[in-house]
Amino acid sequence: MNRAMALLALLALLAAPAWAESPDVYLLATVQLGGSSLAQSIFLHEPEITTLQDCQAAVRDGQRNRDWLRYHHIFMRDRFKGFTGQLDYRCVFTTHHFSAWNDRLRYNQPYLIAVDEQANLRVERMPSQAQCTTALAALPQARRAQSRCSMGNQSLR
Repeated sequence: MNRAMALLALLALLAAPAWAESPDVYLLATVQLGGSSLAQSIFLHEPEITTLQDCQAAVRDGQRNRDWLRYHHIFMRDRFKGFTGQLDYRCVFTTHHFSAWNDRLRYNQPYLIAVDEQANLRVERMPSQAQCTTALAALPQARRAQSRCSMGNQSLR
């Protein structure tokens, strides 16, 4: 009996991280200043959107209608006068959690952001934009192609 209970306890311990680490669907929105490596990213989460397909449908609807009923955000084109800004939306899976996005906060938190072929998001807070650029350059070519440095205004929790 003790052996069976020990085995069950071991199985429960092994399975617990899988339950605790189920990924959420986020919208990663990035604007990159044309002709530069400068970018800003936001991480938006809607708890009722649980699949990439639902996220992608919300992005299509928001872009088509120019009214984001889900993942509400505003791209301030007037802040880019004289520059071009390329906006990129990616629906991703992640176990990371971010503070709520607030458009009034400064984008002063550098992140190394990677999205793999399965749309899994990895985010690493970096000490500075320069150190992020150095870390990005040191990555193997395949990982570097999936990664970018970007400034955020949300905290990684």
